[in-house]
Amino acid sequence: MMINLDNMPMFVLLAFQIAALSILPLYFTTLPAPIRQIHFYVYLAMTLLIGGFMGSVYSVKVIEGVLVSGGSLCYGAFMMTAVMFVWVERNAFILRHLVRLVILVNIFKITLSFLTRSILEQEDVINAHSVPSGMFSSSIYVIIVGGTLIIVELFLLFLFFEFIKTKVKHRLATLGFYILAFVFVLVLDGVIFLFLAFGFGAEIVPIIFGGIPGKVFMAVAFSIPLGLFMLWQRQAFADYLQSDTFHWRLLTSSSADLIKEMAAKDRDAQRGDIVFTNSTEGLAIVDNSGMVLKANAAFENMLGIESQTAEAADLKNMFWCASGSPVWPQNTRDRWRQEVVFGQEKQHTGILSITPVDADALNSGVYVYSLVDITEQKDTRDKLEYLVSHDQLTGLPNRYSLNQQLRNRMRRPYVLIIIDLDRFRDINDSYGHEAGDTVLQVIAERLCAFSKAKLGPNDALFNLSVDAFALIVHSKDRNSVDPILRCIQDSIEQTIRIDENLELFITATIGLSYQCGNGGSNAFWEANAAVYAAKRRRRGSIGIYEEGLITERQRNMELGLKLKNALANNELEIHYQPQFDTVNHRMRGVEALVRWTDLNFGVVSPDEFIPVAEATGLIETLGEYVLERACRDGRQWLEEGYTPIIISVNVSASQLKFGRFASVLTKILERTDFPAQQLEIEITESSYIEQEKEVTPFLLDLKGMGVSIAIDDFGTGYSSLSYLRDIPSDYIKIDRSFIVGVPYDTKQCNLVSAIIKLAKAMFFKVVVEGVETKEQLDFVTAHGCDLVQGYYFSPALPKAELEVLLERSQYPSHPTRK
Repeated sequence: MMINLDNMPMFVLLAFQIAALSILPLYFTTLPAPIRQIHFYVYLAMTLLIGGFMGSVYSVKVIEGVLVSGGSLCYGAFMMTAVMFVWVERNAFILRHLVRLVILVNIFKITLSFLTRSILEQEDVINAHSVPSGMFSSSIYVIIVGGTLIIVELFLLFLFFEFIKTKVKHRLATLGFYILAFVFVLVLDGVIFLFLAFGFGAEIVPIIFGGIPGKVFMAVAFSIPLGLFMLWQRQAFADYLQSDTFHWRLLTSSSADLIKEMAAKDRDAQRGDIVFTNSTEGLAIVDNSGMVLKANAAFENMLGIESQTAEAADLKNMFWCASGSPVWPQNTRDRWRQEVVFGQEKQHTGILSITPVDADALNSGVYVYSLVDITEQKDTRDKLEYLVSHDQLTGLPNRYSLNQQLRNRMRRPYVLIIIDLDRFRDINDSYGHEAGDTVLQVIAERLCAFSKAKLGPNDALFNLSVDAFALIVHSKDRNSVDPILRCIQDSIEQTIRIDENLELFITATIGLSYQCGNGGSNAFWEANAAVYAAKRRRRGSIGIYEEGLITERQRNMELGLKLKNALANNELEIHYQPQFDTVNHRMRGVEALVRWTDLNFGVVSPDEFIPVAEATGLIETLGEYVLERACRDGRQWLEEGYTPIIISVNVSASQLKFGRFASVLTKILERTDFPAQQLEIEITESSYIEQEKEVTPFLLDLKGMGVSIAIDDFGTGYSSLSYLRDIPSDYIKIDRSFIVGVPYDTKQCNLVSAIIKLAKAMFFKVVVEGVETKEQLDFVTAHGCDLVQGYYFSPALPKAELEVLLERSQYPSHPTRK
């Protein structure tokens, strides 16, 4: 198609008209507010007013098939100016005011049309051009349709603008999408307006589609000023793109509601500013380069920034991680939060949070920095962690720290050494806890000094409990560990001076577990099992873990639980081993011995469950159980007419330790009504020697009640016999280990003979245990022994079998022992 040269003057005039309609709005964008708004509103009202008139005045054929009317030019100018107006103002109320302007202008046009038609219909009116009044009646509908379409198209256009603004971030791409949307809406108006104004008849379709090229020409022509605005007023367009998302409810809200909302927002802003200013949390608004735009006093004080220079402060070198390297987030599109170190001397710890100001405005590069000083909380946490992981008395790492270290060393070879102090509770009980604390502190200092001098940097010392320490030593060579163990024992066994009048000596039992680094065993359990195995052999010795120790310890733990239940359920039995006179071989008494048969373990030896009772604290309960059962059985035998016999009951050191036994014995004798003269209490010589001062008065009290006293296992524990002078005892019992070789072992014969002579010289009666042959019986009888017990006469018997023996006995009654 070629431009019609015959219409060239009109084409030029059309171009000038488009330029005039475009230049004025572009000029208005340079004016200051509020003059700018007045010019825009007047101009928009004028284009609306003259648009209908211009559409009726002329149409111009630009090229073949492209026809542009004056009304289309005014419509295009209005839409272009409205878009430009909203862009430059960035005010949500502009669109609201434009809708009102369209409605008011159309009401004015409708009113004017109605009045003009009414005037033309009057007979006295001079109608020089014979204008038909019906033309104004039909124009009312067209005005309503045109005004409604303009409002809808404004909404549609700006709805699309807002969608593109949030989705497309490149400015040139946004400009292109905006121009295409503008052209599309203006062309769409040309199609929809004609259909709504003139109907959907077949004759109107060619007219509508024939007018589309003219609409496209007009839309493209007025899109050029929009493009010029985007390039000429680049900052204004950029500010529009970064403005808040438009809220469509503002178009329907009343002014009063909007005023209230704005007042509420203003109050919120004031409150926010007060909170921002007075918050104890450091707050700052920072740009993408790290420069402070605004900061509160707390933020300035935390970082040592002067108020006058705060807005020039660069935060990129003000925060560090724990290692000392600067901290700066690489991506702050999402919220960022991390523990940091800050301050002039990097002496403070805080939590730094960085939050984008608005998820829809990330390109603005403005962020809120929040800094919380947690230095005090961190110090408190460190102190709590220290308290959790260290012993408060010695300052050494504790059992918790040991567990952590063992987990970290599971794949490395090492040896775990547990050092358990012997009889430490006796120090606390005898000299008080202050003396015990002093002992622990001195030993901890010695072990620390030894560790620093002799061990490697990766070796560690721990305080496990009140009376136990542990060492982790990295060594595969067992020979290199032996000197360490000797040094440990030498350090511990040196005399400890408590004060000017008190010095103490203590030993330690040591357990070792060698770990090869395969992570398949529990080093602590193993070393602990080695300690207990060594203690059973001899206190102050060294034990090395071997296979089976943990199984043995687990068995002992299970035995302890079962023993507790057996005592509660009265499942233990009392057997009695008879004691016979060496002269006439008559039964004079019995020794009560406890026996236990468990459903799972079968017959459990006293040599196994009595140490378990001592370790678990059940020994007192067990001793009271045996004593009461024996007294009840003795009372029953007296009531049934059996020959009165002496019943001997063993009492452990634990029962004597706290002075409760006298009251327990008194209550049992009262409950059972068993005569005290028929009861004999057996204590070991070690129990007496260890607590001589406390036990002697107690034994004297028992003798005052009529109870006999026997020293059991005589000669097995101590070489000194000086205690025999003061001990208030009636009998001395010689352990069976002394007569195993009698009468064939000369040394044993001489030893037994000497013990009997010594006992007789001190006015003690003598009982010999373990007599199994006639030769042994004859020997002890010949040397003056009073009573014997053992398999030669009878093993320990259950109560029923002993009663049979009592019934068969033909011996007359004998006086009780005094």
